[in-house]
Amino acid sequence: MFMKLLHFSEVGGGVDRYIKLYLKYSDKEHFKNIVVGSDQLNRQTYEQEYNIKFYHIDIYRSLSPIKLLRVIKQFRKILYLERPDIVYLHSTFAGVVGRLASMGLSCKVVYNPHGWSFKMDVSKIKQFVYKNIEKFLSYLTDKYILISKSEYEAAQSLKIPLKKLTLVYNGVEIDEDFNENQINVLLPINKYVIGMIGRISEQKNPFFFVEFAKKLSEIYSNLYFVIVGDGELRGRTEELIEEYGLRSSFFITGWVDNPEDYLAQFNQAVLFSKWEGFGLAVAEYMKHKKPILITNVDGMSELVIDGESGFKVPLYNLEVTVDRSRSIIENRELANELGSAAFQRVRSTFEIKEKVSELENIFMSLREDDNVNI
Repeated sequence: MFMKLLHFSEVGGGVDRYIKLYLKYSDKEHFKNIVVGSDQLNRQTYEQEYNIKFYHIDIYRSLSPIKLLRVIKQFRKILYLERPDIVYLHSTFAGVVGRLASMGLSCKVVYNPHGWSFKMDVSKIKQFVYKNIEKFLSYLTDKYILISKSEYEAAQSLKIPLKKLTLVYNGVEIDEDFNENQINVLLPINKYVIGMIGRISEQKNPFFFVEFAKKLSEIYSNLYFVIVGDGELRGRTEELIEEYGLRSSFFITGWVDNPEDYLAQFNQAVLFSKWEGFGLAVAEYMKHKKPILITNVDGMSELVIDGESGFKVPLYNLEVTVDRSRSIIENRELANELGSAAFQRVRSTFEIKEKVSELENIFMSLREDDNVNI
């Protein structure tokens, strides 16, 4: 007898990759997966590559109660139709909509915030509001999946019952046979490439990346900077690139289906996020043995051992960030050591098959709890 699991997410990027990796390694004999998503998730990919039933719903990012109610009704209609055993909600908006839509239904509700909204770079008033909304919604939640110790501790601060909280780190797919010499060459081969993967949004701090690029370009003439991704701040980021005269040495790919082909050509991988639940992109840097430079924030800081498997720098500290980057650029032996240590760490701690198995054991235990209570 299989368990029907329904995923819901309104965002793409790292959450989209998380869901796809789960689907790839899910136990097909015991779990039937369904995905509900916005237009940020590629329906064709889910249906054709993963053989998954996919429901598209229109997402209205608005404070209007009427529009929010419309999305809740759409989702509840799908729940009535599919009658899943478990609803697995990914990210903030889906977490709100999904839990309200599930009220009164028999399905178990699992929520993964992928980064708490109240830990974002927002005002104290908004933090207070977000915290109290989550406290209320915790009564509608059977289990929380927290992707880092930082996320787990934040949940504890809300006084959510410990029995509802579970720490399961994100995982990445380790391909021991991956050969970077066999990829498509997409970036200049005669340049030292420094890149990041992620949404061009406030969270990922793209303006700081451009400032960083400007400073390094004043020191070195052979650098090439890449952002693999897209987002709402792309236009302003491109304006800053133009203002600093970096157009010829800076490339933004937009959304691509092959981010790892670009990553394979990075000489140095960076991510200067303001907040981060986990930092799946950083784990992907690690599996490609890249020397890493990241901000020392939230769950992302748990991935890297400073000075051993990468460097962690203070948020907004341009001087220290440039200094650490220079040490990687100028010392190839150090770069190789950091990359090798990063790979060993991600292989031993963040392997996707183990993480999927952990998740499915949690889902099975929720059904067993139901049977005990009958």
